[in-house]
Amino acid sequence: MRTTRTVVATALLLLALAACGSSDPEPADPKKIDTEAGFACTDLAEGFKAAQTTQARIDLANKVNKWAQESKTERIADMGAALARGSEGSADAWQMGADGLAQACLDAGWKA
Repeated sequence: MRTTRTVVATALLLLALAACGSSDPEPADPKKIDTEAGFACTDLAEGFKAAQTTQARIDLANKVNKWAQESKTERIADMGAALARGSEGSADAWQMGADGLAQACLDAGWKA
């Protein structure tokens, strides 16, 4: 009988602990930068100047957009997608995508 109570108590404790850790934390304010947005913004800032060829732009856009799509910060995912679309286009399309994401980063409070 005592063994059964111990097993049940242990199972309930494990369930309670699992329930506590299962939710993803949301940013307190979606207008402020979250971790994923910070990675996307930093990767863009660090790689933009070197991304001179179409392939380099595509590679950078893929890296940045991976983080951007995981972000809950307003406009980061949308601007990351725009950057990815522009990476295969003209230099102007690439610049517009980069400018849009950079502005979204700055608006959310990202600092270089």
